[in-house]
Amino acid sequence: MSDESRAEQIAKKPDPTGASIKRRGLLTAAWAAMVGLVAARATKPVQAASGGGADGNLVLGSNFLNNINTASNLTLLGTSSANFGFDAVFDVDAAVNGGSTANIGGMYGHGKGMGYGAMGVAGGGTGTQVSRATLNAGVAGINVGNVANGMGVYGEIPASSSINGIAIYALNYSTYAGPGPGAGGFGIYGLSAKGHGLVGATASAGGAAVVGATNGVAGAYAGAFYGPVIIGGDLTVVGGAKSAAVPHPDGSHRRLYCVESPESWFEDFGSGQLDCGKAEVTIDPDFVAAARTDEYHVFVTEYDQHSDLFVTERTPTGFRVQSKDETSRAAFSWRVVAKRKDIAGERFEKVTIPSEPELPGVPMGETSDRVADPAVAPRRPGRR
Repeated sequence: MSDESRAEQIAKKPDPTGASIKRRGLLTAAWAAMVGLVAARATKPVQAASGGGADGNLVLGSNFLNNINTASNLTLLGTSSANFGFDAVFDVDAAVNGGSTANIGGMYGHGKGMGYGAMGVAGGGTGTQVSRATLNAGVAGINVGNVANGMGVYGEIPASSSINGIAIYALNYSTYAGPGPGAGGFGIYGLSAKGHGLVGATASAGGAAVVGATNGVAGAYAGAFYGPVIIGGDLTVVGGAKSAAVPHPDGSHRRLYCVESPESWFEDFGSGQLDCGKAEVTIDPDFVAAARTDEYHVFVTEYDQHSDLFVTERTPTGFRVQSKDETSRAAFSWRVVAKRKDIAGERFEKVTIPSEPELPGVPMGETSDRVADPAVAPRRPGRR
């Protein structure tokens, strides 16, 4: 039964006493007024009244029994028994009134000084408050809970989406030049006190956990590491050289290239001296542990004399160097080359080169005045 029908029934019900009729008339009027108020609130915007908090600020809440923060101009409080519930939702859709949904923001936060525009806190007990007076962040995500793998900021493109989207996008248009390249700040910076600063992972075959690109900028680097680097897997260089920058006495660094081979080889070097025209050479046990010494190559170089050296009696642990002159005491050097034990190292193995990912275009914005064209075409990493 609707509120209006209930009020009409109360008004029509007979009463033997005139006083009762008068009282019911007053009740009917009050009930009708309340119904009108509910109807008005259902069709008109709600105008909040001040004074909800202890200090005169407005507090909106439900089922909240703990100490509350009333220092803010507006406090929204609530509890939800359902998982993944939201106490407050800002959903803006201009299309409801026949407008356009393009470039519509759901919420805007503007902080001053060292404050923050918006803060989200996960974990902790009911009413947990976190103070970051010197945070100076547009958006702050803080996890104060004890749940494993908890997150301060979370971005997701759900499986229901079929677009090539970006879960989290960061832009830095600072014009600060600084003392050298890269001094203008960072797009994304990760720092971990006891864990990894930045981790990327992929669940797609052929995909890359981390992609670095120069975006067509001459002289830029797709990646730079200042410190030891560990690679737990194969290292393949496509269209470039593997080299070392070696300090030179003139103060510069000079490039020295790696020697390439169609198969995976290990090699070791040593020296020896003949005694009565022969010498026994023992291969380093650590080399034997890492290389296949059941079959290997030995190269011998003689010094000073011409004793016609040759190699005999090769075993997995060593070999003999002899001379046709049984009295020779010539010095010599040797080089052992053997294949690696841990990998097959197929000869001239074919390599499938992964496709270069398309980078997103650079969006225009209030702080992106250095970008002249709002429709910057996507670039492939490394292309110039």
